[in-house]
Amino acid sequence: MMGETKSPWTYFAYENDAPSESFGSLATFIDLWRSKCPGPDRFPRWRQFEPLEFEGWWGQISLAEVCYDPIDLRWVLWGTAITEWWGCDYTNKRVSEISDVADVWENFERGYLERLIDQRLIGFVSGSLAPQRRGYNFINGIDLPLERDGAITHILSAYTKVNPADAFEPDLTPVHSVGVS
Repeated sequence: MMGETKSPWTYFAYENDAPSESFGSLATFIDLWRSKCPGPDRFPRWRQFEPLEFEGWWGQISLAEVCYDPIDLRWVLWGTAITEWWGCDYTNKRVSEISDVADVWENFERGYLERLIDQRLIGFVSGSLAPQRRGYNFINGIDLPLERDGAITHILSAYTKVNPADAFEPDLTPVHSVGVS
């Protein structure tokens, strides 16, 4: 388990209209999400997406329901590729219940998620799967809010496994960051 002062991940939050091309190979996923947004500073609903639209991303996405009081996530979809990379399937699990990431959740990720929701931002994550004892897997990912009637209900995420030498951070100024060395 990671200590309270070190995170295996960096979390960046950006304005929701940040240029998609700044997110490298994740740009096409952001473009798909944006194509469903009903207007400026408004986010799509999960039911607006069709499974075939995710071709090319199958297995690399997760969908988490946002739980409130206290804030938490419960994954309702956890892709097969990310199950292989993480070494576990988080479907129907709350992040707060996963002992391997309890410190990371409490000290880094919960605040990042709160910022995404409160300020209506999009997120970028990068790091190793060290808490899952798979530190040899390095991940870049994007976290995109979904809403219903103006309230954030889900976080739709896509991940890519990268060689640490090829990992990147968007060339943008984040609104918020945590876990940055």
